[in-house]
Amino acid sequence: MPEDGARLLPLPGGAVGPAASARPVPESPHGDVARLSRLAALRAVAATPRGLTEAQAEVRLAEYGDNLVLPLPEPTWARRLRAALGDPFAALLAALAGVCALIGSWGSALILTLLVLAACLLRLHGERRSAAALRALHALAPSTATVLRRAGRSELPTAREVPAEQLVPGDVVRLVGGDAVPADLRLLRAQGLTVDQSALTGESTPVPRLALDLPPAEPPGGPFDEPQLCFAGSTVVTGGGTGLVLATGAATRFGAAHQQGPGALADHGPSAVERGVRRAVLALIFFMLAAVPVTIGTDTLLHGWSGTLLPFAVAAAVGLTPELLPLVVSSVLARGSRQLAAEGLLVRRLPAVSELGALDVLCLDKTGTLTTGELAVAGALDPAGRPDPQPLRWAAVVGEAALLHDEPGLLDPLDEALLNAADAAGLLAGPAPGVLEVIPFDPVRRLSGAVLREPGRRVLLIKGAPEAVLDRCTELAGPRPGDPARPLDARARAELERLVAERAGRGLRLLAVARAEHEPRLGAHRLADEAGLTLLGFVELQDEPVDSAEEALALLSRSGVTLTVLTGDHPSTALRLAERLGLAPVRVLLGAELADLDEAEIAAAAAEQAVFARCTPEQKARVVRALRRAHRSVGFLGDGVNDVPALRAADLGIGTAGAVGAAREWADLLLGGRDLVLLGRALAVGREATARVAAYLRIALSCNLGNAVSMLAGGVLLPFLPMQPAQVLLQNLCFDAAQLSFAISGRSAGPGERPVRLRWGSLAAFALGFGLLNSLCDIVMFEAMRDVTHGFTAATSEAMFHTAWFAENLVTQAIALPVLYRLSRTRLRPPRPVWWAAGLLAVVGLVLPPSALGERLGFEGLPVAAYGSLALVVAGYAALLCAGRWLWWRRTARAERS
Repeated sequence: MPEDGARLLPLPGGAVGPAASARPVPESPHGDVARLSRLAALRAVAATPRGLTEAQAEVRLAEYGDNLVLPLPEPTWARRLRAALGDPFAALLAALAGVCALIGSWGSALILTLLVLAACLLRLHGERRSAAALRALHALAPSTATVLRRAGRSELPTAREVPAEQLVPGDVVRLVGGDAVPADLRLLRAQGLTVDQSALTGESTPVPRLALDLPPAEPPGGPFDEPQLCFAGSTVVTGGGTGLVLATGAATRFGAAHQQGPGALADHGPSAVERGVRRAVLALIFFMLAAVPVTIGTDTLLHGWSGTLLPFAVAAAVGLTPELLPLVVSSVLARGSRQLAAEGLLVRRLPAVSELGALDVLCLDKTGTLTTGELAVAGALDPAGRPDPQPLRWAAVVGEAALLHDEPGLLDPLDEALLNAADAAGLLAGPAPGVLEVIPFDPVRRLSGAVLREPGRRVLLIKGAPEAVLDRCTELAGPRPGDPARPLDARARAELERLVAERAGRGLRLLAVARAEHEPRLGAHRLADEAGLTLLGFVELQDEPVDSAEEALALLSRSGVTLTVLTGDHPSTALRLAERLGLAPVRVLLGAELADLDEAEIAAAAAEQAVFARCTPEQKARVVRALRRAHRSVGFLGDGVNDVPALRAADLGIGTAGAVGAAREWADLLLGGRDLVLLGRALAVGREATARVAAYLRIALSCNLGNAVSMLAGGVLLPFLPMQPAQVLLQNLCFDAAQLSFAISGRSAGPGERPVRLRWGSLAAFALGFGLLNSLCDIVMFEAMRDVTHGFTAATSEAMFHTAWFAENLVTQAIALPVLYRLSRTRLRPPRPVWWAAGLLAVVGLVLPPSALGERLGFEGLPVAAYGSLALVVAGYAALLCAGRWLWWRRTARAERS
């Protein structure tokens, strides 16, 4: 066997050297190596059964790197700050702050700088959260591993503990009960070995692992079903073994599912609200880059250069920008977060509140999420398939024997479920059995049992997988106690196989129970005693759903959320559970079938509430990504490490109350209890918050855009500036302050029938349409003031115009607040604080100009005729605004129906 350090181990999915003769198997995690015999696998990775030498291990450690699931992120503060300043809104505010400082507007510069710092702090907080999540994943790796190493080629190997991160491909590792599997292994030896792969597959039942010399030509299913392989992230439940390391660190199945980089999973990125806000800000930047130069150039050409042009242009740019946008959005979402906390839900990322409002597809894990993760007894059957309590009784007797023989804390969860069900049915009355011997569960033979003492006989009871028990049976118990047994012929055996298949199709797992009687003798149980058993019947087992699951899923469905199940469990089990909970899946897809489907087909299947079974963590994440690329807002509800890739890929990751540490770290929203109905109440809060944010963006963008267009028009139509810089900033400040009322508590609209999405096309069309309507009314007011001031020839024409437009702006904006608030799909009515803010804004617009402060700001009192013209313009604007809202409602309704 090769003893050099040549790199013969391929990367996952790659080819091996000349020694690899076995044909490749799809989805094999380590290329052909995993499919070779034990000796061929050792040759392929340049290893021996005696382990690597220390020198070889050092060379390979330098080549492959540490056995870490993910490197701990150590970004510098400069890099984090650079990333935070890369946000478009922060960059816009920083640029405006710099310009304000250049022209000496120090107050505006200070306010804008503080807003930039706030935006950066929020971004840095998100960086810290991601780092904490990666540390939680890193903590899942075992700290040490037992490995065979040699000091030199001729030395004998010794088994010693080494830090798990120092394992390399080619190492020979020993496993015992309770060990975490430290890397992806190909078993060389195994004895009674079972592993818990729930962190990888979602299945809570331990699976047997065998050291097959030559794996079967066709694997039984996906890579996690291959009996000769153990994977990092799983845990040894029983038995022990020795394995050859095939992959370490990010090259393992567990590591590949959680690493970042090209081809790997990325964080879910900005939320729906963040994406809408970002596009709005980019649109504002482009408009500003065009509008400001045009304003300055037009005024210069028509009226000549003035020293006030530059401050006015800067003030117009600041006025076009909703400076308080982060504060308003954060306040609305923070209010939603507090409401969710009062309901028992923890929001770990503030934009998750908005994602709740936009949510239209929810993907759900099964084990531990929709179910309790524990098997429950559903019934018992005699060999003919008729209800009969006796099989449950005898299966419980085996569990009782284990309880009497072993430590109570070591009782198998299945035996505990059998004992509870039998005791509740009154089947365990009477004295406890005399236990001669307990036969522990054997993962190879897939059965367990007990030997009991009865007067004049020795009774053997066996329970286990139906096919394993039936192979040992020659008779069937009679239909009633005391009836003679009948032979188990080929016809009866076929009937039993059909019964097992039919129950499996219903999502039930069967536990076969058999019995044999022997003459009393000394000595331990022998395998020969298991021949000629009499089949007593079957115990039906099923995953116990969470009590609130059916009600919660019904509420979500009525609220317009599409539900789809993504699980690593058996397809029949997953399908029957979905049907039991009221879902109506059109089809069942296996994880292995996803390779033949493109993303559009996957998204279409998920939209039809398909059940995806036998899914690996990567396949779950692929379904989520396919839905997101189909422009759906996707949530994922899970609890295990195997759910982390999907939690990261989803727009909204939701963790259950019992979620493991890594899942909790990556979840955006955590349920505080087992009551899944909390999700329905959370949906109502999220949709209300998102509706408020949508209302704010609509009103702010349309009014600010209308003002900007009006200022451009004023530069052409007026012989002076439409408004002084200080007046522009004051007007903008008053309008922004009024919109803070959106974050104040008010009535709840309920979850509504549809998600609330911030679609940029619809938002832009709204802002353009209602912004131009606003500007049209402003231009009408310009002409009205031209008449009032006799063509702007009066000495106080400029100050009077500024007063009239300031008042008209604030009054029309006050009208827009409640009127345009109701354009969300929830038809959310304005809360009382919005009405109060609108009224106060109108009062400020009318009262402030004639006050002493107004005089200092350059305002002038208006004649009675001006107030009459102002009232006509405002009334016309209100009428047009209501008409435009009605037309928009009709357009939106048609779009929803289509």
